[in-house]
Parts: sequence; C-alpha cells; structure tokens
Amino acid sequence: MENSENVIKKRTSDHVLSLIKAGVAAVPYIGGPIASLIGDYIPTATQRAIESTIQHFKQRLENLESRIDPESINKDEFAELFKSCYLIMVRSQKEERLIAVSNLMSNILLKEGDPDKLKYTELDHFVRCLDAISIGAINVLGCVYKQAQLRDKEKFGKENVRLDFRDIYNHIEDNITPDLLMGLLEELNTFHLVHLTGAPTARLPNYANYPLEFPPIGVRFATHVLGLTT
Repeated sequence: MENSENVIKKRTSDHVLSLIKAGVAAVPYIGGPIASLIGDYIPTATQRAIESTIQHFKQRLENLESRIDPESINKDEFAELFKSCYLIMVRSQKEERLIAVSNLMSNILLKEGDPDKLKYTELDHFVRCLDAISIGAINVLGCVYKQAQLRDKEKFGKENVRLDFRDIYNHIEDNITPDLLMGLLEELNTFHLVHLTGAPTARLPNYANYPLEFPPIGVRFATHVLGLTT
C-alpha cells in the first residue's frame, strides 16, 4: 500500500494535470486534442520512463553483482541520490538520461575500494549535472569525448586535453548552427564538464578557433554516468 505522503503527491499531480487539461480544452478547435494529449500521454510516458530506468538498473546490478555490497552503503546518501534520480526519471523520456540515472544509482552501491566507485560528493554533483544539462549538451559532450581521446591519449582522463571549437563543429553529428553549439558548450562549461578558456586574440568566423579543454572530471562524467567507453 502506498504511504500517505506518496498518495498526497500523486493526487496533487493528478489535480494539476486536470486543471491544465481544463484550461487548454477551453481553447476552440485545437484545445480538445491538446488536452487529450496532456491527459493521455504524459502520465503514460512518465510510467514508461520509470519502468525503463528500472530495467536498466536491474541489468546494471546483474552485471555488477559480485562488486556490490548493499549492506555497507550509507543509507542517507543512497536515499538522497535516489530521490534526485527519481526526479529525473519523471521529468525525462530520453534513453540517454535514463541509462545515466541507472549508472549513478548502481555506482553508489559498489564496494569500498572498487576502482570505479566515485565519492558521494562527486555523484551528488553529477546527478545535478545530469538534471540540468540538455540532451543536446549530452550529445556534444560525447563528441568532445571522442575528439579529445583522438587528440591526446596520454593526457586523456589525467590532464586537460586542448581542443578548438572547429574540432567539435566539424565532427558533431547533429546539423546545428555554430551559435547553438557554443550555447551547448556553455552549458557544459557551467559544470566544468568542458572548460571554455576564453576568446582568442585573433578571432576566426563562427568561433572556429575558440579554445576549449576537456578536463578529467568531464571524462569521468562521460564514462561513469553516460557509459561511454575509452
């Protein structure tokens, strides 16, 4: 049986959706179909996202079974991380983000001394990074990851790897404009997953020679959270 707090939250959420549906439905011609979309799709999509994350988490735990010691975890830290992850589940349908959530939750369960186990402070930072940055920024980070690895394998993951804006723009899979790409890099720069070092003295058009660096913390976010491989 659901506890009273969860029941209240669910009823509040349902009430908010009902108010939104009622307001939108009053718009002539287009209101009805949009209200139906909100009422029928949003709760279903949220449930799918939660179920998808559970499946990813289950698979991850099976793969890491011998490396996990749930008895030794800090229960308060796990509860805090789980609640942050749950908010991401209910707000996103994107597979990249849901897989990342399962990676975060499983990492905190690793035994002490496991080489892949991150400190709670870093996991707490990463879950907030994941919640705040857009899917576009996540895709850009994947491109930065690949280009930095190709640029300098010796420094990769140990020191900052230097790149130029054009290194990313010329290899990004999405057909995006230079100013949008710069905006997505600024998102990553906010959390130091990518470091924008400033404008060059002599600037080329479309930010081409603007410098950036890929720091070790960006590599750890890409590997431990997003699941990218070296």
